Amino acid sequence: MKKNNFADIAKEYTLLTLGVILVAFGIQYFYAPNEIAGGGLSGMALVISHYIPSLSVGTIILIGNVILFAISFILIGGDFGFKTIYASFMLSFVMDFMEKVLHSYALTTNMFLAIMFGTIIIATGLGIAFAINASTGGTDIIAKILNKYSTFNIGISLLLVDLFVVVCGGVTFGLDKGIYSLLAVIANGLIVDAVIAKIEKVKSNKIELKSEKAA
Repeated sequence: MKKNNFADIAKEYTLLTLGVILVAFGIQYFYAPNEIAGGGLSGMALVISHYIPSLSVGTIILIGNVILFAISFILIGGDFGFKTIYASFMLSFVMDFMEKVLHSYALTTNMFLAIMFGTIIIATGLGIAFAINASTGGTDIIAKILNKYSTFNIGISLLLVDLFVVVCGGVTFGLDKGIYSLLAVIANGLIVDAVIAKIEKVKSNKIELKSEKAA
């Protein structure tokens, strides 16, 4: 493996790890303790954990991801698949660490603030992952497939996939929290697209700068 290739891969996985930590932090300190099922496998995991308390959110996410890994390899490709496996296992580990070791708690019980800060943090983490052709697993894989085989951008794809989870969350935790979850899902899609666009612009500027120096 060439030195430059190794450096690029190391940089990508470092960014992916940062994205995973952001997602885990947003879920464990804003969404989970306020029972906000903000979409995705993590949101569905909150619903399932509510009915089966013996299963932690991190464990449910791990089980769900195992089922979806094969789909990502077949329909999207190996690069995305390997990064997603790493990210999903890391997300489960970090979430369980925050829950069982750090004893995560609600940084705010104000639902509006929980939605605002939680969504910004989680969407930023997801945006970083998607920008380097990865995801944190779960329904993000389905969104990526929809994005690849349709004209929908990744934000709209996430929104469409997450609506089902929001409905389940509303039934489980109440209509008011379901409405908050819907707002979180909409904001999440918009912020993810904004983060990806920003990262792509930075990449483009770097490429142009290298081209100018080479010329």
